[in-house]
Amino acid sequence: MTRTEFAERIAAGLAGWFQQAAAQDLEDQIGEDAARMELVRMISAQRKYVPDTAQRPVNWPQSTKKRIDIAVLGRSEKARGWYGAIELKWPGASFDVAKTRQAIVEDAVRVAFSQTANLCANFLVLGGTTDALRRLFDDPHPQAPEREKARLAFGRLLRRDASDPAGAIKNPDLNQHFPDFGDRVPQTVFNGWQRRLKAELVTSVTASVGASAKGYVYIWQCKK
Repeated sequence: MTRTEFAERIAAGLAGWFQQAAAQDLEDQIGEDAARMELVRMISAQRKYVPDTAQRPVNWPQSTKKRIDIAVLGRSEKARGWYGAIELKWPGASFDVAKTRQAIVEDAVRVAFSQTANLCANFLVLGGTTDALRRLFDDPHPQAPEREKARLAFGRLLRRDASDPAGAIKNPDLNQHFPDFGDRVPQTVFNGWQRRLKAELVTSVTASVGASAKGYVYIWQCKK
């Protein structure tokens, strides 16, 4: 299985699960914990890899208590290391936009600084209702210029257009718009890193009921 195919299966599965909830008028009831459980179930059901939750990446010091949402491990007894590291965000019906953007960028940093091999799936998965994702990406902040600059920087990193999938944000802009972006990564792992964070859209799927788009699932490959 290629990395793209793996991402497409994850996105399609999550979007289908969400679409079923939307058909029952339950889309606003979906939370991050439920989405994470569904993601783990889908990876396990594919019988290609083994998902393990709340794990410490292999290149992070053993002393740290920091963990990644989902580690993607091989099924073979000879498999070594991680095939993938996944962080998932699924904003609910009510959330603080600025804090959620900050948390999503922190998640992108976490997977970018997690060592993987073979499949090398360093995925940031973001899903939610059309309204929630519009608030994150599209609604301007005319009365809050600093928050507006952060929104634009957020969009430059996490592109949603398949025709222009590669996004990036430089270290100075990370520090300006998303301070303490690396607090959830052991500082020894940064090793003086001063470059740019990159995220490339791998796939996206729309969850619809009839002609109405109820929500979306996006997956980005993150790298330093």
